[in-house]
Amino acid sequence: MSTLQKVKKYYKWSWDVSLGGKYDEWGTSTYFMEIDCNLYARRQMEIYENGNVLFYDKNHSADDYGMLCDKKLDDKNIEEFEISEAEFEQVWHSKTPINK
Repeated sequence: MSTLQKVKKYYKWSWDVSLGGKYDEWGTSTYFMEIDCNLYARRQMEIYENGNVLFYDKNHSADDYGMLCDKKLDDKNIEEFEISEAEFEQVWHSKTPINK
């Protein structure tokens, strides 16, 4: 089923490369994204190996650490990483971001 047939979809994947530079010590990360029907991120979480957490959404789309993904995603390339809305919301409501 295409993302265009649903209002929102949720994804989770691991990023095995650190940010580099002054944030290199944060380690690798796990990304969570809520994607809208136009294939753009609405909400995004980044959870790092050292425990740091970053949140981005329409009210807080960028800061000194990074930004909400502004590129249209291809749902065929991320389909295997789909998670439930419940899993996304559980993480969203249980983590405390350092950038908000």
